[in-house]
Amino acid sequence: MISLIICSRQLDITQSLKDNISETIGVEYELIVIDNSKNQYSIFQAYNEGVRRSQYPYLCFMHEDILYHTKDWGKNVIEHFKNDKVGLIGVVGGHYMPDCPASWWSTECKSGVFIQGYYDKDKDYRNKKYNWENYRKYSEKSLSVAAVDGLWFCIPRTMFRTISFDDLTFSGFHCYDTDICIQVLNAGFDVKVVFNILIEHFSVGNHNQELLRQKELLYRKWSKYLPIVKGIELTKIEIEDRRIFVEGMNTLTIECWNLQNEIKRIQYSKAYRIGKLILRPLKYIQSIIK
Repeated sequence: MISLIICSRQLDITQSLKDNISETIGVEYELIVIDNSKNQYSIFQAYNEGVRRSQYPYLCFMHEDILYHTKDWGKNVIEHFKNDKVGLIGVVGGHYMPDCPASWWSTECKSGVFIQGYYDKDKDYRNKKYNWENYRKYSEKSLSVAAVDGLWFCIPRTMFRTISFDDLTFSGFHCYDTDICIQVLNAGFDVKVVFNILIEHFSVGNHNQELLRQKELLYRKWSKYLPIVKGIELTKIEIEDRRIFVEGMNTLTIECWNLQNEIKRIQYSKAYRIGKLILRPLKYIQSIIK
């Protein structure tokens, strides 16, 4: 019933993960491991290959460094997709995608429950359960969001008649999750964070310069559809003031981006173009005098 698609850095995933899946999923499944040990695929290419190989009606895209803590979680996946309007589900995501090159996790508007694992300085394993349920009504099993985290998400196979992982615009291993979520939304379906599947994630990702470059590509692709607000209500003032929602170092990134936009706005303005025409004869006279 569920095709599990994994882009692996190794020839195969660990036996412990195979056992964890087998012991917890609770439904018929197939395991599709894309061998990326030679780094020959981007995550977009690997996942598209996984879609081509898949046979079951529900596709689960997952990292290889996770652990399932929910018994029969596969049954929960199928239950969520009984609602024909749901096009994608994940376990953690953001309600707000601002109109700038930022991520949903750069904002305060987040929902989801998951366990984040990490190693401290002494190499001892630690974990912390994140419980972002500020916007959840406890009678709800899921909430609409703008995008989910790529550690784990599921999509009905039928969605891939109209969407695909964009391996033409993007490369590498960033923004595939947000991009596919916006594709699902534009196709007229809902993206949901669900609260009845608990997953432990053993890495925190790689926030490097390449991530910033891919964010800029993501923004250029979808700018006319931004901002996106799902599952919560924001005032016009809150939406226009991006800084309310941007945390930490991202604040500097957004401020620089706003400044660049203001410079571009001035350069393309009618007054600026007229000014350049007026000054052109003066520059010519100066060149002659020199």
